Amino acid sequence: MPSTMVTVDGFPVPVDVSGPDKGSVVVLLGAAQQAASAYEAVCQRLHTASLRTIVIGPDPRLTAKSVVGIMDMLDVQWGLVVGDRVGGELAWELAATRLDRFIGLVVIDRGHPRVADLSGVIRDEHCPPVEMNTTALVTSPAARAVAQASQRYVYGDFRLVELLGRRNAQESTAQLAAEIVLRTSTW
Repeated sequence: MPSTMVTVDGFPVPVDVSGPDKGSVVVLLGAAQQAASAYEAVCQRLHTASLRTIVIGPDPRLTAKSVVGIMDMLDVQWGLVVGDRVGGELAWELAATRLDRFIGLVVIDRGHPRVADLSGVIRDEHCPPVEMNTTALVTSPAARAVAQASQRYVYGDFRLVELLGRRNAQESTAQLAAEIVLRTSTW
């Protein structure tokens, strides 16, 4: 996967763009301490489904504005936003505030910002609801409870899915890719 550094809001961010040039776009926001290459197996499956992938490496300085700035630099008008754990926090914000740029949301182990997270923290009590189809994948009973509580802030189809197997196992890779493909085909 070709990785480039993109400067946005004054700091460099690793971005991997790959897949078919004409495919629908999936913007994947990675988990902390996960290099973009950690998502290569998922991206390969998405490319087989004719989807283009933009994997944005994790950086605590990333904001909704900077993600949209990266999309603008890449001349991407819209896409499906996918967020893995910490990347999921930003994905919820993007889905809630940038309906003009995203067609759906897939999030792993994170809930809507108005719902208390696993440590009891509400990240943003004023975050608007998400008005798009959303899939929440969970890996634990606690994450399931947070995702279930988030459903009341989703004004669209809401799917809650248990992520099977170990997080980096082939089964969960296939399942994550299938859920992403499903969301790109149901907007």
